[in-house]
Amino acid sequence: MARMSGKRKGVGQGSVTYADGRLYCYAENDGTVVLAEATPDGWKEDGRFKIHSKPALPEKNGKIWTHPVVANGRLYLRDEDLLFCFFIKDKAAR
Repeated sequence: MARMSGKRKGVGQGSVTYADGRLYCYAENDGTVVLAEATPDGWKEDGRFKIHSKPALPEKNGKIWTHPVVANGRLYLRDEDLLFCFFIKDKAAR
């Protein structure tokens, strides 16, 4: 996973999906999600948040291995037995 320069720390290792001109990066260690534009000029972070989950099933290794999925204006994230869905399409475009 890409590291970025500047004030913010990179997200480290994890999975990434590309949709609508942006990268959706999902960190395997702590559930941080970063939305960024990657261009030849560099990485521009558009936002970040962290998934705080408490799975009902015991954690096998404590890491998140699933890739983010973008479909029909929604971002899907999974961690163990939990599935999160976020509307990411502009309200005017819905």
